[in-house]
Amino acid sequence: MQNFWLFPNLLASTGSLVGGIIAFTNPSALSGSSQVNDGELCYQRMYTARALPLGILAGVLPFYHEGPVVASIILAAATIQAVDVTIGYSKGDRGMMIGASVATVIHTFFFFSLD
Repeated sequence: MQNFWLFPNLLASTGSLVGGIIAFTNPSALSGSSQVNDGELCYQRMYTARALPLGILAGVLPFYHEGPVVASIILAAATIQAVDVTIGYSKGDRGMMIGASVATVIHTFFFFSLD
C-alpha cells in the first residue's frame, strides 16, 4: 500500500501508545495530581487498557493489511482522539488538546485516504 499517511499515522498511534505506558507507570504524570487515589488509578489503567492495543493495531496493522477492518480501527482511533480533545478542553489541558487534535487530524486524513 502506497500511502503518504502511513507514517504520520504510525507516529500518532505511537504517541497514544506512549501515553498509555506513561499512565500505567506513573499515573500522576498525566493527571498532575500530587497524590493519586484509587479512582484515578482505575481510570488511568482503563486508559492504558485502551491505548496499548489500539495504538499497536492502528499503527502497525495498516502496513500489513487493507480493507474495512483497518478502516474501522483508524476511524475508532480518530474518534477516540476527538473525544480526548474534548476531555482536554474540559480540563483546561492545552497539551492534551494539541496532541489529541494533531492525532485526530492525522487519523482522519489517513481514514479518508484509504481505498
